[in-house]
Amino acid sequence: MTKALPKRKMVRYCLSDIAKGLFNGMIGNYLLYFFQPTVKSGIPSLLPENKLLGFITIMALLTGIGKVIDAITDPWVAGLSDRCTHKDGRRMPFLKYAAAPYAISCLMIFMAPFKQGSVGNAIWVGFFLIAYYTSYTFFFIPRNALIPEVIPDAKDRVGYYGISTAFFMGSSSFMYAATLFVNIIKGFGVSALWSWRIVFTIFAIIGLTCVLLGATAFKEKDYVTENKKPDGSLIKSVKTIFKNKSFVLFFAGDLFSYISMAFFQTAMLYYITMLLNVPESQSFLVMLSAIGVALCLFPMIVKLSKIHGKKTMLVIASVVFTVVFAFIFFGDKLAALVPGNELFLGLFMGVVVSFPFAAINILPQSCMSDIIQKDSIEHGVNREGFFSATKTFIEKIAYSLAMVVVSSVLAIGAPQGESVGMLGVKLTGVFAGVFSLVSLIFFILYDEKSVTEFINKHRKESK
Repeated sequence: MTKALPKRKMVRYCLSDIAKGLFNGMIGNYLLYFFQPTVKSGIPSLLPENKLLGFITIMALLTGIGKVIDAITDPWVAGLSDRCTHKDGRRMPFLKYAAAPYAISCLMIFMAPFKQGSVGNAIWVGFFLIAYYTSYTFFFIPRNALIPEVIPDAKDRVGYYGISTAFFMGSSSFMYAATLFVNIIKGFGVSALWSWRIVFTIFAIIGLTCVLLGATAFKEKDYVTENKKPDGSLIKSVKTIFKNKSFVLFFAGDLFSYISMAFFQTAMLYYITMLLNVPESQSFLVMLSAIGVALCLFPMIVKLSKIHGKKTMLVIASVVFTVVFAFIFFGDKLAALVPGNELFLGLFMGVVVSFPFAAINILPQSCMSDIIQKDSIEHGVNREGFFSATKTFIEKIAYSLAMVVVSSVLAIGAPQGESVGMLGVKLTGVFAGVFSLVSLIFFILYDEKSVTEFINKHRKESK
């Protein structure tokens, strides 16, 4: 009989989500802003300005290459983790070895050392992007796969994901405040380039500390029974999980939901500074309003999801998000109607988007754990690694697609000598709105009731 995981160790395990929030913020919110800068930012153009086929930017190409390699490592690492026979368990050893490379590679992306417009910088960024995504895979696929094993109760998992998401979004809020810290450092006469790099270094040190603490939170074998490992090939395991109708429908909804979220996070700084004309020094207030209100909504969302179901909350979130993107498309016109009050308009946008922020960050993980638990009961085989790999792959594809598309679309209508145009910024909202509508359709089709009823019936019969 294994012991129940103490809450203090559960909280320590969640510290990795602080690092995830910081690093996702660095990559998702600022990678394009840093390497495809506006004139206002003061950051030099470190990458070549050449475009493949006349419209695909170097940044889009580098991200795409990284994602192709990343797509290969996801199922591979999932298989390694599910079949691992390490004396310390199937999951925790991966976390311990991947923690430092994960943090260091994220920081090194922004340390391209060559002169402005150098091909050497493109090679540097491409190499460390691949290293970052690969180490992320080695850390978070085993880490997420362990959760249904150490927290078997579905209601307890909702509480876990509440803590996990609070840490993630809390750290994301600090990342949104990066522009404030950058401007403070600029005030001491430091260049824009090195002001950003100093801020990123501080966040990387904090993140490294958190992933190391999370990777050593507990001894896996103290809390996990010996599970049956999958037999057969990797392809067989993948085919098996895609025969799961509940998984496929939720997978699709989650995928398109994350893509729309990734669009918003990737282009948010452009929306605030270009469409709404809010000064960069004040942009962090808009971002913090979204995160702050979202954190306050967590208890309400958890409570409502228990009453009305997680699916209902996700459907509402998708509707709200679609409306937000319509708001973004007309953002410049709305800002023109309230001259001098652009910041308040931005804060309003932040408050409105807080509900989708909260729901889309906390509930999909809980739904996925329910699907994993049902699959394990039905087949008697633990494939947490493969399910976790798919979930992680969703997030990566979302951010990858966002960066590839946003990077190229942003350049539409850009003035000579600049890499971002007003029309391009507005068009990103159109793309994201379509993805949000598609996610809404799949969430409606997902049958959450049958999944939870199956699990509850099994628990009663087991007693």
